[in-house]
Amino acid sequence: MKKVLLSILIALVLLWNCGTVFAEGIGKGKQGKQANKENWKTELPPGWKKWDNTKRQQWEQGLNRARDAVRKRTETRLNAALRTLEMTARNGVPLDHAEQTANAGLDNGLDTFDFEPFGKFVTERVKAGVKGEGLAEAIHKEVQRRRQERERVRQQMKQGIKQRQEEHKRLREKSKEKKELGKSQKERSSDRGAGEQEKDSTRRNRTDSREGKDKSRTRETNVRKGGAGGKSRR
Repeated sequence: MKKVLLSILIALVLLWNCGTVFAEGIGKGKQGKQANKENWKTELPPGWKKWDNTKRQQWEQGLNRARDAVRKRTETRLNAALRTLEMTARNGVPLDHAEQTANAGLDNGLDTFDFEPFGKFVTERVKAGVKGEGLAEAIHKEVQRRRQERERVRQQMKQGIKQRQEEHKRLREKSKEKKELGKSQKERSSDRGAGEQEKDSTRRNRTDSREGKDKSRTRETNVRKGGAGGKSRR
């Protein structure tokens, strides 16, 4: 009997030790995972060691600016959702549906200025007597409609931006072609001008040469005439 009790006691002690070790292992595993999750905070961007202090400061300032922009955008949408939640609740919308309205707007990416009209829509449905599952379905359909409408507007904006960029590119290429054409015409005009100048110079040289020859012939003729006149007088 004593041996049996001793065996049971030993088994309980072993089980206790195993449970303790297992729990410690789980705890260490969680701590390790948590540490791994936090490791990104100490990671540096590629090339950091080669950067000078100015570039490092610029990167850190840019990171802070981006963080603030995201936080501001998120806080702005959150505040709009909270205002919608309170507005709809104070206008008689049941709290669970008021909460659904705010969460639906956040989950479906509605912009800040979409929350107020969305809340007014839900309030109007309640005043019209819609409630329960019918109200929940109306909220779902309306938020889907608004999301699709917002996406359509965004696509139109992107398309408009793309078209303006293409038009700007086309005008820039056209302007470049005009400049190249003008440059080419100027070069051809310059070449023609140089050719004309060369021709003019050649013509002037020929004219001067002929005039010189004519003058020479005139002098020779005069000399001959003068000689013949002298002989005649004798």
